[in-house]
Amino acid sequence: MEKSDHPSQDSASDRASCGQYLLAPALATVGVIVGTWFTVRAWNDCPLGNNFSNNIGLNFGTMPAVWLAMTVILVLLMALLRRHPLPGGRAVNWLAPVFAAVALTALYRAGMDWPYFQPDGRCFEGYPLFPFTGKSGPHMSR
Repeated sequence: MEKSDHPSQDSASDRASCGQYLLAPALATVGVIVGTWFTVRAWNDCPLGNNFSNNIGLNFGTMPAVWLAMTVILVLLMALLRRHPLPGGRAVNWLAPVFAAVALTALYRAGMDWPYFQPDGRCFEGYPLFPFTGKSGPHMSR
């Protein structure tokens, strides 16, 4: 991009180029909220998975860490797309981060695992501390 003789035009174009990166934290926020909502619904019938201490850990430990990771990945993707745009025009380059956020949300939800219910319907497990780290409880190896 060439610099113009008018500094106000340069700063306006710089602001517009930085503005597109604000999409990354917004998409990460939606992804983390939706992924956490699906996680809580999956663990809703498991008392240990839905107890106070696990919910505090999920809300104040896991969610911010996953949000930060998602935001960094999306910003890097957007920087890559800005440097090497996909064929198909501007719409494709705007939709690519959205599809990436959906994929990261699905990965987050899958990493939070599902509870194991015993044949009598009881469940004694809790959420994993972080996606793909294994759940707490008697069936951790499963």
